[in-house]
Parts: sequence; structure tokens; C-alpha cells
Amino acid sequence: MGDPASRIAGRTWWHTIDLAPAVATSGSWDLRPMAKYMPWPDSLKGARCLDVGTMDGFWAFEMERRGAAEVIGIDVSMQPGRQPEPGDNFRLAAELLGSRATWQEVNVYDLSPTKLGQFDLVFVGYVLNLLQDPVGALEAIRNVCRGAVIVLDEISLAMTVIHRQPVAKLAPRPGYLEWWVFNAAGLRRALTISGFKPEAESRLLKFQPGPGAKRSEVPITYRLRHAAGLAGVSLAVRASCA
Repeated sequence: MGDPASRIAGRTWWHTIDLAPAVATSGSWDLRPMAKYMPWPDSLKGARCLDVGTMDGFWAFEMERRGAAEVIGIDVSMQPGRQPEPGDNFRLAAELLGSRATWQEVNVYDLSPTKLGQFDLVFVGYVLNLLQDPVGALEAIRNVCRGAVIVLDEISLAMTVIHRQPVAKLAPRPGYLEWWVFNAAGLRRALTISGFKPEAESRLLKFQPGPGAKRSEVPITYRLRHAAGLAGVSLAVRASCA
């Protein structure tokens, strides 16, 4: 197997993942402190789970750690030619963790019971904002969900405070990859019109940069807003598929 530290060195990681004592990937984003605040079901023991937009697999491995019997992580390449190739980091992390989680290249819009079957829990972490049609994606997820979905995404704190009604803005921040930014009510409404029933949610959370984050790649305006608590504010909502 080789030394875990040497095997993960030199790679570009999206997630910070603990792989061994004192060994973690140098991810750009550190989601570890957020995991305990997710509105998890009472138990994942024996569950079949899907991680949509899995990247390096942080949430896939977290669901397995919480007792899931089978976890599939799906993603697509947003940057053709990017090294490592899609799925490489996931598979390496799974090997080093002794995980049975698997990675497949599947577009969320193409999800269907005939392709991957159905799942007890679907986790959708920081994906909806990046999609041109987030409601269409949720409808596709609904087709493969037999239990619950957890949607975690960045929301607009200002819109959440000002507007009680559902609000979503189209590409509000020039230069970012995102298509949409919701307020809290907008995120809940996106779930309900897609056929889900919101049941529980986290408190407002703020994601943190990981050890691999390069300050020079983050606009100064965003860094200032993040430091002031006006950016990076996130909400996780769990909704049933019933």
C-alpha cells in the first residue's frame, strides 16, 4: 500500500479528508467541522447511499463511517484534462481508508432507477448552486430516492434576513461558476416543488478553507465578506421522498 502521506502528496485535493493518524489530504475546503451538524437520519446502519457531486468523496466516506452498507459517489469532470483525472482522488482515498465506497461518472440529470437503483439517503453537497437547472436535478434525484435527501448549499444570508418568501438570484456574483444563489426559504421551496417534504435542517453553518486553499485564487472581496460572516453561510436541509 505504501506510506499514505507520500501517496497523497503532490495531488490537488478539493476536500480535507483524514486518512490515517496525523495524515490528511491538503484540500481546498475543510468540511470536517460541519459533519456533526448535518440533519442525519437516526441511523444509516445498512443503508444504501448516494453522494451527488462527490469530488474527492468526503461525504461518501462520512456516510460509510456512519454505518452505510453501500455508498456510491457520482461526479463529472468540470475541467477536462485536470489532474488528477476524475475519480482518481476518490479511489485513492477509498483505498487508504479501506473503504468499499465506489465512484462512477454519472451526470445528476441522468440519474434513474435503471442506471443505479434506488437509495435510502442521497447527499447533495454544494451542487445546486452550480447547476443551470437545480430543480430538474432534484427531480432526477427524486426518481432514485426511496428514503431521504440532504441538500447542503451556500445561501445568501442577506436574502434570508430580508425575505421570508422563497428567493433565488441568477448568477449574482460575476466571475463565479455558480448559476443560482438561494435564500433559506428558496432552498426549501426548491425541494418541495421537486417532490420532497422538508423534515429537518441544520443551523446556519460556515464552510472553512482547508490547508490547500490558495488565498491568491480567492477574490479579496469574497475573503472580506467571508471574514465578516456575509459569505460562505450554508444550510443543510433533510427532506423525505414520501
